[in-house]
Amino acid sequence: MFMEYVQIIVTIVLAVIGWIIAHRFTNFREIAQKRRELTTKVLIDSYYVLTNDIAQRELTDERTSKLEFTLSQIQLFGTEEQVDLVWEFIQNRVNRNEASLDPLIKSLRNSLREDLNLSRIDSNVSWIRHKKEDLDSI
Repeated sequence: MFMEYVQIIVTIVLAVIGWIIAHRFTNFREIAQKRRELTTKVLIDSYYVLTNDIAQRELTDERTSKLEFTLSQIQLFGTEEQVDLVWEFIQNRVNRNEASLDPLIKSLRNSLREDLNLSRIDSNVSWIRHKKEDLDSI
């Protein structure tokens, strides 16, 4: 009789421990998934800002603010390589008053493509920029 109680108690304790462990792993997995989703969304938004609003365009006050905000987001959510590329961009901009966003954009594109299970692309992003008057003639 005593052994039956011990078996029941051991079974209950093992079931509770198993439930706690499974719950913790589920929480860790959910947190990691949310972190990945947030990071991916922020970096996709940063990529779009850099490629559509900033790169190969004249810097206005609004675009400068967007660039500053975007660079800070990349420094927070980007890879170590991307943070280094932001630092390099800033140093070139400050010291030489000229800098290219292409290496940073390429790095963002490839890390995002990797996260989304898409193939790597080694070429730079291509640009076409039209002025309003150019579009009027189309």
